[in-house]
Amino acid sequence: MMLNRAIDRGFWHGFSIAILSSIANFILCEFFLIGTISIRAINPWIKIILQIAGLVFLSYIVAKEFILPLIKSKRDKTHTAKAIVANEKLKLDEKLLLKNIVVVGSYCISNPMSLAFWLSISVLINQKFISHHDLLHYTLFSLFLAIGTLVCQYISLLFVKKAAKAGVKRDILKYMAIPLYLVTLIYFAFHVTQNILQIT
Repeated sequence: MMLNRAIDRGFWHGFSIAILSSIANFILCEFFLIGTISIRAINPWIKIILQIAGLVFLSYIVAKEFILPLIKSKRDKTHTAKAIVANEKLKLDEKLLLKNIVVVGSYCISNPMSLAFWLSISVLINQKFISHHDLLHYTLFSLFLAIGTLVCQYISLLFVKKAAKAGVKRDILKYMAIPLYLVTLIYFAFHVTQNILQIT
């Protein structure tokens, strides 16, 4: 979503989403780390159902954002690849952030994969990466994760911006992301299968 906005509308459209998603990651990480004890008590089948729902959601995103446009562009003989937005007057401001709060909030709520991810990873983080289980260490880890996420997203957006200046067509850049989505799908499918086998 972030990269698509950057490709279609410019750097600051994508970066504003990156800022908000990093804040959301901080909140989710803090919330799930604090609730790890309760998470362990959740029925394992509920976790599996959420993971399957996340797989379906991710498959939908891949089909909607990549596969269907690719098929449509091949069928449409008059289709010409559009360039990435390189020169934009838009800068980061409060209105853009407020507008994208709705976008990021809706995405987090409607994306079951996010919930499934944090249900699984929060227990692992508590066991492997945090030695002192208190609010301060949970907050510091969540802050570190949020900043790390923002830095990685910023680097990705800079790559898009550089590609735009180099004249790279946006369709090419979008389809370069397909292997990453496929690897993620395979990983989650493997994880779900492994969890089901452990229960049965």
